Amino acid sequence: MKSERSLRRLASEIQKILAEILEFEVKDPTLREAAPTVVEVQLSQDAQRATVYVYVPAEANRGGALAALEHDKGFLRTQLAKRLHVRRVPELSFQLDKTLDRALRLEQLFDAPPD
Repeated sequence: MKSERSLRRLASEIQKILAEILEFEVKDPTLREAAPTVVEVQLSQDAQRATVYVYVPAEANRGGALAALEHDKGFLRTQLAKRLHVRRVPELSFQLDKTLDRALRLEQLFDAPPD
Protein backbone atom coordinates (compact mmCIF):
# COMPACT_ATOMS: atom_id res chain seq x y z
CA MET A 1 0.00 0.00 0.00
CA LYS A 2 1.29 3.42 -0.94
CA SER A 3 1.23 6.48 1.28
CA GLU A 4 -1.39 9.13 0.67
CA ARG A 5 1.30 11.59 -0.37
CA SER A 6 2.81 9.29 -2.99
CA LEU A 7 -0.68 8.49 -4.37
CA ARG A 8 -1.42 12.20 -4.75
CA ARG A 9 1.92 12.79 -6.44
CA LEU A 10 1.38 9.88 -8.85
CA ALA A 11 -2.19 11.00 -9.62
CA SER A 12 -0.94 14.51 -10.35
CA GLU A 13 1.77 13.18 -12.66
CA ILE A 14 -0.73 10.97 -14.50
CA GLN A 15 -3.07 13.95 -14.91
CA LYS A 16 -0.31 16.11 -16.37
CA ILE A 17 0.92 13.45 -18.78
CA LEU A 18 -2.57 12.50 -19.98
CA ALA A 19 -3.38 16.17 -20.59
CA GLU A 20 -0.26 16.51 -22.76
CA ILE A 21 -1.04 13.33 -24.70
CA LEU A 22 -4.65 14.34 -25.33
CA GLU A 23 -3.63 17.80 -26.48
CA PHE A 24 -0.65 17.00 -28.68
CA GLU A 25 -0.44 13.32 -29.59
CA VAL A 26 -3.89 11.79 -29.95
CA LYS A 27 -4.94 11.29 -33.56
CA ASP A 28 -8.56 10.24 -33.04
CA PRO A 29 -10.70 12.90 -34.79
CA THR A 30 -13.45 12.60 -32.19
CA LEU A 31 -11.02 13.45 -29.40
CA ARG A 32 -9.32 16.21 -31.39
CA GLU A 33 -12.71 17.84 -31.99
CA ALA A 34 -14.04 17.35 -28.45
CA ALA A 35 -10.80 18.57 -26.80
CA PRO A 36 -11.34 16.83 -23.43
CA THR A 37 -9.73 18.36 -20.36
CA VAL A 38 -8.35 16.09 -17.65
CA VAL A 39 -9.86 17.51 -14.46
CA GLU A 40 -8.79 14.96 -11.87
CA VAL A 41 -7.26 11.52 -11.45
CA GLN A 42 -8.19 9.31 -8.51
CA LEU A 43 -6.08 6.25 -7.76
CA SER A 44 -7.08 3.14 -5.85
CA GLN A 45 -5.14 2.49 -2.62
CA ASP A 46 -2.89 -0.02 -4.38
CA ALA A 47 -2.41 2.31 -7.39
CA GLN A 48 -3.57 -0.43 -9.76
CA ARG A 49 -6.62 1.48 -11.05
CA ALA A 50 -7.00 5.12 -12.00
CA THR A 51 -10.31 6.86 -12.55
CA VAL A 52 -9.74 9.80 -14.89
CA TYR A 53 -12.34 12.56 -14.76
CA VAL A 54 -12.53 14.54 -17.99
CA TYR A 55 -14.52 17.60 -18.94
CA VAL A 56 -15.91 17.83 -22.44
CA PRO A 57 -17.59 21.13 -23.46
CA ALA A 58 -21.37 20.96 -23.88
CA GLU A 59 -21.20 21.74 -27.60
CA ALA A 60 -19.01 18.67 -28.22
CA ASN A 61 -20.18 15.07 -28.55
CA ARG A 62 -19.69 13.91 -24.95
CA GLY A 63 -20.80 10.33 -25.51
CA GLY A 64 -18.55 10.00 -28.55
CA ALA A 65 -15.61 11.51 -26.67
CA LEU A 66 -16.06 9.10 -23.75
CA ALA A 67 -16.33 6.15 -26.15
CA ALA A 68 -13.19 7.32 -27.98
CA LEU A 69 -11.30 7.59 -24.67
CA GLU A 70 -12.35 4.05 -23.75
CA HIS A 71 -11.30 2.84 -27.21
CA ASP A 72 -7.92 4.60 -27.03
CA LYS A 73 -7.10 3.71 -23.43
CA GLY A 74 -4.53 1.13 -24.54
CA PHE A 75 -2.62 3.80 -26.46
CA LEU A 76 -2.92 6.22 -23.53
CA ARG A 77 -1.68 3.61 -21.06
CA THR A 78 1.26 2.73 -23.32
CA GLN A 79 2.24 6.40 -23.54
CA LEU A 80 1.96 6.69 -19.76
CA ALA A 81 4.23 3.65 -19.36
CA LYS A 82 6.90 5.35 -21.46
CA ARG A 83 6.89 8.46 -19.25
CA LEU A 84 6.07 7.25 -15.75
CA HIS A 85 8.75 5.67 -13.64
CA VAL A 86 6.59 3.10 -11.89
CA ARG A 87 6.68 -0.67 -11.92
CA ARG A 88 3.06 -1.03 -13.00
CA VAL A 89 0.97 1.56 -14.82
CA PRO A 90 -2.60 1.67 -13.49
CA GLU A 91 -5.60 0.50 -15.50
CA LEU A 92 -7.49 3.55 -16.77
CA SER A 93 -11.21 4.20 -16.63
CA PHE A 94 -12.79 7.44 -17.79
CA GLN A 95 -15.70 9.38 -16.32
CA LEU A 96 -17.29 12.62 -17.48
CA ASP A 97 -16.93 15.48 -15.02
CA LYS A 98 -19.98 17.74 -14.98
CA THR A 99 -18.85 20.01 -12.15
CA LEU A 100 -18.00 22.88 -14.48
CA ASP A 101 -21.42 22.64 -16.16
CA ARG A 102 -23.11 22.92 -12.77
CA ALA A 103 -20.93 25.87 -11.79
CA LEU A 104 -21.72 27.71 -15.05
CA ARG A 105 -25.43 27.02 -14.57
CA LEU A 106 -25.32 28.40 -11.01
CA GLU A 107 -23.46 31.46 -12.24
CA GLN A 108 -26.17 32.06 -14.84
CA LEU A 109 -28.85 31.72 -12.16
CA PHE A 110 -27.09 34.22 -9.90
CA ASP A 111 -26.59 36.69 -12.74
CA ALA A 112 -30.20 36.47 -13.93
CA PRO A 113 -32.39 39.44 -12.93
CA PRO A 114 -35.00 38.65 -10.26
CA ASP A 115 -38.59 38.14 -11.42
